[in-house]
Amino acid sequence: MTNHRNHQEKKHTGTRRNLDVLAFSQEEDLIRKFLELPGKLYTKKTCTQQPEEERRIVTGTHVLSHYFSVFPLLVLDEDGGALSRAVLTVYPHDPEAYLGFFESADDKEAVRLLFQKAEQLAREQGCRRITGPVDASFWIRYRFKNNRFDSSYTGEPFNLDYYPRLWQSLGYEVIERYYSNHYRTVPRSCTDPRFSARLQQKLKEGYRIESPSRRSFDRTLQEVYGLLIELYRTFPAYKRITEEEFTALYGYLRLLIRYSMVKMAYYEGRPVGFFISIPDYGSAVYGKLTFADCLRILLTRIHPTSYVMLYMGVDPAHRGLGKALAEAIREELQKSRVPSVGALIRQGNINKDYFQELIDFEYEYVLLSRELT
Repeated sequence: MTNHRNHQEKKHTGTRRNLDVLAFSQEEDLIRKFLELPGKLYTKKTCTQQPEEERRIVTGTHVLSHYFSVFPLLVLDEDGGALSRAVLTVYPHDPEAYLGFFESADDKEAVRLLFQKAEQLAREQGCRRITGPVDASFWIRYRFKNNRFDSSYTGEPFNLDYYPRLWQSLGYEVIERYYSNHYRTVPRSCTDPRFSARLQQKLKEGYRIESPSRRSFDRTLQEVYGLLIELYRTFPAYKRITEEEFTALYGYLRLLIRYSMVKMAYYEGRPVGFFISIPDYGSAVYGKLTFADCLRILLTRIHPTSYVMLYMGVDPAHRGLGKALAEAIREELQKSRVPSVGALIRQGNINKDYFQELIDFEYEYVLLSRELT
């Protein structure tokens, strides 16, 4: 599919303001305003924008662009300054459109105009529902953070605190909730007989749980793809991608992981589970990296002060293996003596209840949707 290339404009005239809402494609001045808006809303420490990735999405040159059509949107004030932005994404034969890359001033009128335009375009494309925030693809980023805006970690969706409120005020309802558990440092005396017994049981049954190496990273990434592409297929906004596309998107993990904090499970020589963690690099990994950022990443990788447990998956035919993998990671955390985050667990997933006694607080995230009438 190709980008929407027809410049569309709608002007709103009120008693106080004249706002323009624009659907654009390749116009460089509008792309620049689109890309510059987050820098006006966030501090450097809290900005998780990836400008080059956004440019590839808007211009249709992203590795996944062939799967969808995008409609970049901007709301401009009387002086031509950007107030609000988003990208509407439409997949062929999918009645559900996705709204993402949303950033905005706390301005309900600007967002109302933005959503009106998005909903008009979605209807014209035959869609009956809009879900978001989804940044074009499940594989890029989705969900709003909904609490604890005073702290963040690498890999979480981060947004301004009023975003969920703005969406809900305009008729969008929460359809999914996700949680991240923040775990205290694991005490040396901490054991959980249920988890340790499950790990020993699985090892006796012939399972092999090990960490990859630098040399085996590419093979490990392929093995994770083979599991994850099936395990996540019931998630909202999920679309299947190829192994080559997956490795292009996630190959960067080679630079971030500490191999001891990644675990692969094998049974009869076949991969059946994975647990992927990285050190918490804060905001150092986002945007154009400076020398100081690269140095900070290197030092953090050598001496992490916290870990983020990003991804976990187990072949459903291997019941109980999740607890065994979690125990293997807990043992590593016990050695490292640093806190951690169990990231982005879908509500209802049993993983959310692992090691409850170590949780000191919880982050919440939401996905919203609206039916188009």
